[in-house]
Amino acid sequence: MAVKFSNLIIAASILLLFASVSSAQTIQYLSPRPDSRYNAERSTIIVGFDKTLAQGFIKAARINVSGSKSGMHTGTIIPVEGNTKLIFKPDGRFAAGETVTVTGLGGKLNYEFRVSSSTIKTNVEEYIKKELRTDNVYLGPKSPDEIPSFVIVQDGPTSSGYLFFSNFSNSFVSSYLLAINNNGTPYFSRLLAARGYDFKRQPNNMYTYFDEMKHFYLGLDANFQVVDSFFCSYEYATDFHEAKLEADGSAWLMAYNTQIIDMSQIVPGGKENAQVTGLIIQKINANKEVVFQWSSWDHIPITDATHENLQSTSIDYVHGNAIELMDDNSILLSSRHLDEITKISTNTGEIIWRLGGKQNQFTFINDTIKFSHQHSINYLGDNHYLLFDNGNYHTPSFSRAVEYKLEETSMTVTKVWEYRNNPNIYSYAMGSVQRLANGNTLIGWGSASTTLSEVNSQGQLLYQLSLPAGQMSYRAFRFEPIQVTNAGGIETAVDYSLSQNYPNPFNPSTTIKFSLQEASFVNLSIYDITGKKVSELINRRMQAGQYAETWNASNFTSGVYFYVLSSDKFSSTKKMILLK
Repeated sequence: MAVKFSNLIIAASILLLFASVSSAQTIQYLSPRPDSRYNAERSTIIVGFDKTLAQGFIKAARINVSGSKSGMHTGTIIPVEGNTKLIFKPDGRFAAGETVTVTGLGGKLNYEFRVSSSTIKTNVEEYIKKELRTDNVYLGPKSPDEIPSFVIVQDGPTSSGYLFFSNFSNSFVSSYLLAINNNGTPYFSRLLAARGYDFKRQPNNMYTYFDEMKHFYLGLDANFQVVDSFFCSYEYATDFHEAKLEADGSAWLMAYNTQIIDMSQIVPGGKENAQVTGLIIQKINANKEVVFQWSSWDHIPITDATHENLQSTSIDYVHGNAIELMDDNSILLSSRHLDEITKISTNTGEIIWRLGGKQNQFTFINDTIKFSHQHSINYLGDNHYLLFDNGNYHTPSFSRAVEYKLEETSMTVTKVWEYRNNPNIYSYAMGSVQRLANGNTLIGWGSASTTLSEVNSQGQLLYQLSLPAGQMSYRAFRFEPIQVTNAGGIETAVDYSLSQNYPNPFNPSTTIKFSLQEASFVNLSIYDITGKKVSELINRRMQAGQYAETWNASNFTSGVYFYVLSSDKFSSTKKMILLK
């Protein structure tokens, strides 16, 4: 009896602790969204709070997940985003078409969502497993004589840095990643086996680009070696339009998601089995966990599309093409087929405002034509926004760079600057704009015959580059290269760090990179899911620097493993997945 009484006291104490702590937090974000319909079979439940969670709350947390067809789901609860969110990762899939009930957290959770039965699926999981088995496939590097030729016109001082872009055409599938100076001499060039998109420098001192061969983004270090990969959760194929990385290695990505929709119930003459494509936005943290997800199905009606034929058998109603990260816990989304820039709260997932398109909430003061099928949204600070206006539905069609100032109190928008080439340049698709440090603007003209231009604030054309006829570039940027300081053949480290292994998932080998700020005794070991050490890669004194160690797991079974780096003044643990 004493043992039972003791257990009751302990259980009651835990419940009281949970109740007292949980009363201080309010749930402000849920994914999947309550009552949402088009969710993936491998959905992760994400619960976001308005405050940082106490350790007692996290330890006592219980989330119950039950499918109407698949039954109760076991899983793992993981605190993320600085302990402001809990994610529940089910061990198995949900069933297509079922209703999932989520309860727990001391009564704070009690809602339902539905798993889609109409998703047009691709075997993304198996594809990624296959592609992560090898390093990036490319044919180069090549000599400078073999890169594309350029026609260059310069008529003034440009901003410093190299021009980053990739070339491709509809007649060939390979392309170059290029970083060149103003006279066309390459700082870096690499010939890919397929098209490359969106080649740029990220805030975490990494270069990224979308590899059409692999169908996801690759991360390159300062020496342009592949060190990481970025892709949406396995249920969704990663879209090539945008990847935005944060300083901590988190990645914002997009996926196009196609459902079978009975459009006859939505518009007259609609097809009963139309294939309608919506948009998914995901934030993937450095451990490759989905910590934020936003779906157009939950927020934007199909009928908001501006120029799509809603009686067609195939409808791409959103066509997201750019994401901008804001400093007020929000993101901007550019949607070509909505003619809209949408501001979305990353705290709640709710739309804050909609600029342009059918649901425009702003009054345009001095730009009656507005923007049309735009691309590449940038926030410049002080309520100024810069975008590339493709202008598909301007009369006549023309493209431009345009800067607006928004007033969210009065809900007005004023055009404060634009660059429209004379004669007009028209880019029916793609394109980019970038405000440079010296106030100039770099314009990537996308599908137009002119590849890129740099202009000053007075609208003077300072520099222009064109690829050979028939070739184009998705986007173009100007960046200073990432600096690498070498000492004795080893990159000098500025801090202690342990990077995410690459590739991850992997089979059978993966590379682990780490940095040491000063000389130290170092141990790098691998542990299985039970905490048993299964391999010791390093156990010796090492000098300050940056290092890479390879683990060959040919003799190990598939599963989750942990690698632990320990030194005199630093210790860090990360998770990796072996998939055979």
